[in-house]
Amino acid sequence: MCGIAVAVGIEDAADVVTCLIAGLEHRGDVSDPVASPAARIAMATRRLRVVDGVQGVQPQLSFDDRIAVAMNGEIYNHRQLRRELEGLGARFTTDSDTEVLACALSIWGGKALRRLNGMFAFVAVDTASGAFIAARDPLGVKPLYVIQQGESFVFCSEMTPLLDVVETGEVMLLPPGYVLSGSYCSPYKSAISDLQPMSRAADPRALDAILAAAVARRIPPDLPFALMFSGGIDSTLVAHYVRRAGYEVPGYFLGDESAPDFRFAQAYAELTGLDLRLVSFDEPSRIDTQIADTVRFCESFEPAVVRDSYCTGLLSRQVHHDGYRVALCGEGADELFAGYRPLELGFMAGETHGAALRDQCLGGMHRGNLQRLDRASMRWAVEAREPFLDPNVVNHAMALQASAFVSSEGVGKAPLRALFDFYPGELPASIRDRTKRPMNEGTGLDASQADSPWARRADAALSDREFAEGRRRFDAFDLRSKEELLYLQVLADRIDVERAPHLKSRLRLEAADLPGIEQLSEYRI
Repeated sequence: MCGIAVAVGIEDAADVVTCLIAGLEHRGDVSDPVASPAARIAMATRRLRVVDGVQGVQPQLSFDDRIAVAMNGEIYNHRQLRRELEGLGARFTTDSDTEVLACALSIWGGKALRRLNGMFAFVAVDTASGAFIAARDPLGVKPLYVIQQGESFVFCSEMTPLLDVVETGEVMLLPPGYVLSGSYCSPYKSAISDLQPMSRAADPRALDAILAAAVARRIPPDLPFALMFSGGIDSTLVAHYVRRAGYEVPGYFLGDESAPDFRFAQAYAELTGLDLRLVSFDEPSRIDTQIADTVRFCESFEPAVVRDSYCTGLLSRQVHHDGYRVALCGEGADELFAGYRPLELGFMAGETHGAALRDQCLGGMHRGNLQRLDRASMRWAVEAREPFLDPNVVNHAMALQASAFVSSEGVGKAPLRALFDFYPGELPASIRDRTKRPMNEGTGLDASQADSPWARRADAALSDREFAEGRRRFDAFDLRSKEELLYLQVLADRIDVERAPHLKSRLRLEAADLPGIEQLSEYRI
């Protein structure tokens, strides 16, 4: 886990990359030396030392010295791939998962991508020819941005350093599940199956085994780790499988004993003995500083992203302070198993509505919840791992019948709730039966989506005239609230938002023909 910077086809590539890495210092604990594996190419990494922290210096070379790779993320099945590659003649000098990726690309070429189980964004360079490919994991857990000018490409893990260092050109984000070279940009075949008919009946026993394995894959074997724990269905299941694997780890809960989610978190802690650690909010008097800091590190002005980034950032700060580099979380369960009210309505209406809404939710995660998770955790050099986004979990969920997701009362996450019945002595029924609360509400930050101190701060800071003027200034961004404008103004003071065209594509669900959707006009995923 880290931040990467790569320049291809530039005379002063090393100088550019040196400046980019300086803007990524928060993403790791050591800066690897800038390397130039071919003419007019430079690569560097700000590395969080998790997998082979001593020898895992990047870029890593393949066994034949042909492929150099700089990677942000983790390949969870790297040990299995290492054994296969050794059988094909590869020889390894480190325990690094990045070296495994370099060797896999050397032996299998682009077909290596379909074998990867992980969260990743990388650039790989052919040291002989100078050709490169860049790729991003299928759901976009890890970010990768690029500015192209003719045959020159500059890559970075965050937008801000890229816009600071490269003075011209638009910054583009590589889409999830895509591979880019000097001559093409296209989707690749990954470990997530092609879309299949939603024909599988609910199978709690199969899902139980799949989730247990997904959690086990994300447990670091050589480092202590923590849990981001809310007392919700998702984080409780992650904690459950961690404990069944034999690990006693702390769970970090944001909020105090008055938070709506606290009683559920406490119920699990009392039942199991989980070391539950409460993390407090900052003083309300610092709201202007909180808003500015959060908008800048999350690189977004979407209210749902900004508010939840603040919450995740506080958790990550405490996890980092307590000495942990890795934390497991429940991200992705809501999108896959109908945890949001629009998805509940969609699957109640049938496969067509449900699948279309789920595709929107999953397709927007890389700019919504996953961007929030990456920026907020890496702001404090914490690697957040997400078992629910394991390809085997995703493939299982995508093939379920529409009727499997919601109960007869229209309540979502039925496949996950069913798992609680297998472990009545370990999983509280009160959590199984609870309703979904967004993070900003469950922690006590907001009373509701509309009733928020952050939204009230925006209303107080901006007059109606200023809002009208701001909407005209940022017409292409389709602003609908003073809160959005306030965040966009903060972001625009830090970066040239006009050079980031993807920001103008808003994170809003399109479901005008869905029965009952009119009741959810203020809903934010």
